[in-house]
Amino acid sequence: MGATAPVMRLRAPRWKDPRLIVGIVLVLASVLMGALLVSRLSATTSVLVARGPIVPGDPLESADLATVELRLGDHREQYVGTLEAIPEGAVATQTVQAGELVPVSAVGQSQDVPLRPVVIPVEATVAESVVPGSSVELWHTSPSVDDGGTGEAELLVPDAVVRRIDEGSSLGMRSMSVEVLVPADDLAAVLEVLSQDERLDVIGVPGAHGVTP
Repeated sequence: MGATAPVMRLRAPRWKDPRLIVGIVLVLASVLMGALLVSRLSATTSVLVARGPIVPGDPLESADLATVELRLGDHREQYVGTLEAIPEGAVATQTVQAGELVPVSAVGQSQDVPLRPVVIPVEATVAESVVPGSSVELWHTSPSVDDGGTGEAELLVPDAVVRRIDEGSSLGMRSMSVEVLVPADDLAAVLEVLSQDERLDVIGVPGAHGVTP
């Protein structure tokens, strides 16, 4: 008879085997990390949103803000979560449109806003895109030198922000005007044009929602 081949016997794994222990730890760690990640992504966070347009220099008050619950994930630190997080006397340093979240970067003090308010009288109805919080251009049209000629138009301020619009009175006792915020560096040029009673047009920028100083 031929020689009988040796029979290989499988040994049951021992619980004290280091490789088995390491494997169990790795599996448990991956499951725990996955659960924490899912929980973090699905968790909601309180965050402030603007009830209406907020322009640079506007005080950040409770009447103009609302609290909502959103899933922001890793972006939650970029937005203001509660009214208590806003320092006393804080103002907006950039435009926040109605329904937008309030960024932490939009909260500051009045000295952080390099814009100045100017009231621009207008002779005709402005475009629909010219609304509070929108970005607009200010165009200056110089008077014609010769009779019958046309004046030249130049872009005076490319990045003004509309603060409010006064529709004027229906009886014509008060004309329409637009209050805009202009960079401090452009203030002198705007005031010079207004002092000479020359034409200054407020032109809307389609698709623009305001500027960050």
